[in-house]
Amino acid sequence: MSILGILVVYAIAGGLIIVAAQVLKDYMKWITMGMGGVLIVMGLFMVAGKDLSFSINMNNPTSQTEAVEAFVFGVAYAIGALGCLFPLFLVVATQAMAAPSLWLGASYIGAYFVGISGMMVGVILLSTFAKNWLMKYLRKILPHMERITGGLLILAGTYVIYYQTALL
Repeated sequence: MSILGILVVYAIAGGLIIVAAQVLKDYMKWITMGMGGVLIVMGLFMVAGKDLSFSINMNNPTSQTEAVEAFVFGVAYAIGALGCLFPLFLVVATQAMAAPSLWLGASYIGAYFVGISGMMVGVILLSTFAKNWLMKYLRKILPHMERITGGLLILAGTYVIYYQTALL
């Protein structure tokens, strides 16, 4: 179910990229700079210690709620991965749109999907088998992780705005 969640997110993202590329291509630099601003604001909230998370409470797990939970995990993983790997996904999507045949273009997206899904399976296996070892070292930095992530978001947003400004 997690992999289905990834597939849904990347299918939607691919479709939106195709539509956005046609409709918004003249404004993409400004939209990208706005997204950089959003990253900076999120980073500032995180550095200040403000909570930007949400949770889904499933008190009585059943096979159906576990499937929903796995699907939601896949969606969240795909969104997180898309946030990190968006330039790579954009290159793959652009190549897929420029492919001489539908099947070749679909194979590019399929290969990307298999790679992302494989990384998720690898992370799950690593966290399952190396849990005690990881927790020993992660407990030391975990209290500072939200602020570290916030700082990285501020840097990423600043870079995105700088890069787009340089292109103007």
